[in-house]
Amino acid sequence: MKKIFIFLPFLAPDIAFSCPSLQGTWLSSLEKFESFNNRWANIDDRAWSFMEQTQGHEIIKFNDNNEMLVSTPEIEVKVGEKTMKLPPNEERINFSVLGCTDKSIALKYQRYGKMRISQLHFENDNTYWEYMGTSASDGNSHIREYYVKAE
Repeated sequence: MKKIFIFLPFLAPDIAFSCPSLQGTWLSSLEKFESFNNRWANIDDRAWSFMEQTQGHEIIKFNDNNEMLVSTPEIEVKVGEKTMKLPPNEERINFSVLGCTDKSIALKYQRYGKMRISQLHFENDNTYWEYMGTSASDGNSHIREYYVKAE
């Protein structure tokens, strides 16, 4: 029986080896957002117009201290006949990794005063996406936000 326990650590690989790497700077991708969501998203024209103007600006920097710095520059958007400016924003957010596979990572963090869980789905080492929205919505919009790793 002791022989079995000696070999068990070798049969269960360290979970960190199977997680994709978040470390570095990730840029929101308007091109990938439009490519997927033009085909699959279930949203009205006004919401689509707003999202097209706000995507592609956010930058997320992950460090090895389980911290992400999320920054967005000032964005000018047109809503109907009105133009408005969304102010620049920068947030430092601590997160914990709830689990992962070789293609996804589940993160838990607090943002805007609420505890959140996000699952990041990796297409490759340089691209991930996550569903936009919250669990309180109808859940049928099927909108993905894409991020690509900065060079």
